[in-house]
Formats: sequence, C-alpha cells, structure tokens
Amino acid sequence: MFTICYVSSARSGITENDLNELFSTTQHYNASGNITGILLYQSGKFLQVLEGEEETLLNLYEKIEQDSRHNNIFVILKQKCKRRIFENYKSRFSIVKSKEELQTIETYLNQIEDSPNLKYVKGLLEPFLL
Repeated sequence: MFTICYVSSARSGITENDLNELFSTTQHYNASGNITGILLYQSGKFLQVLEGEEETLLNLYEKIEQDSRHNNIFVILKQKCKRRIFENYKSRFSIVKSKEELQTIETYLNQIEDSPNLKYVKGLLEPFLL
C-alpha cells in the first residue's frame, strides 16, 4: 500500500464548472483504479490524499503534476503506508465538506507524527475548515 498527499494552488480564474468537472473525473477515475482518498478545495487551494498501489499512484501523480488547473504543488507525503485510512468513504473517494470529516485527515496525518513538519502540515489544513 502506498500514499501520496499534496497541496497546490488553483490556477487563476478556475470556475465552479471546472471544479465540478474535476471532482467528477476524480471520483470516477479513482473508483475504477481502486484508489481511495479525499480531494478538498477551499479559497484557491487544493489538498488531495491518494491511497492505493504504488505504481498506480506514481503514474497518476505524474499526470497530476502536469494538470494545468493547479500549480505550486507541495508534497506532504509520498511513501508506503500500512493501511488505507479512507477505505470506508462512499464511492471509495469523497470530497470532504465538514469539519468532522476533516478529523479523518488528522488520523491520516498521524502517520507522520515523528516529522518535525507535522505542525506545519496541520496548519495547511486550516483553510479547508468550513
């Protein structure tokens, strides 16, 4: 099992239709690829967590890096993991819309508790709190 987590900035002028298309495509692709995780968007920032087979995620991440809908990608995690944290989410991939759902992200981030950057990473989540 492998995981990738990153934050990025939306390109200038991204529309609600662009976001709806992105979320729809993401849910379909990830469900068909046995990829679990979350995708959040708030105030011009994206946060995405992906979980799945290593090769699948690395190939997907290459495409994500080339996606013109965002830039300034900052990778938080890109490593093997023991288990899926988001495996029980409906449709195997969800868009988080509540503060309570964000608690699952904190559980996910606890995988990197030993990291001196954990406080910074959790601070990155603040813009996503509704």
